[in-house]
Amino acid sequence: MANDNVNIYLKTTINQAGESEVFEFDTTGEVLIKNGEFFLRYVEVIAGQNQTKVLFKIAGERARLNRSGDVLTKLSFSKGQRLPAHYQTPAGQMQLETYTTALSSQLDVIQLSGLANISYDLYANDAIIGQYDILLQFTQKSSKLN
Repeated sequence: MANDNVNIYLKTTINQAGESEVFEFDTTGEVLIKNGEFFLRYVEVIAGQNQTKVLFKIAGERARLNRSGDVLTKLSFSKGQRLPAHYQTPAGQMQLETYTTALSSQLDVIQLSGLANISYDLYANDAIIGQYDILLQFTQKSSKLN
C-alpha cells in the first residue's frame, strides 16, 4: 500500500488448554480517522501462507477485527459483552463468540499514534476454546526518508 503512514506492532498471546503461545508482528500500515473512529489497515505476511488483509476498527469502548485471506474472520469486541463472531474457512463457516474481558485504548488524532489492549475469550458451541490478549501499537512514520 502506497498510503502506509504508520509503523505497527502487534502482539497476540493465546492461551489454550494450558498452553501459551505468543505471536509478535512488526509492519507498516495505514490509519484513517472517520467520525472519531480509528481504522488501521495492514497486510500480514507469514512465511508459507498467503497474505492476509487486516482491518482494526477502534472506537472508544468497542473494537472490531476483520481478517481476510485463506480464512475470513470477523470479530467484535465490547467490554463485558458476548458477541457473535464469523470464521469462514474453505470447509465452511464456524459460529464463534467473543467475550471481551478487557478493552482499553489511547488514541492520538494529531500524532497519528495509538495503543489498544483487548483481552477476550473465544467460544465455539458455548465451550471456551481459548483466551486471547491483543496488544496493538501504532506510531506515525517519520517524514524523513529511511
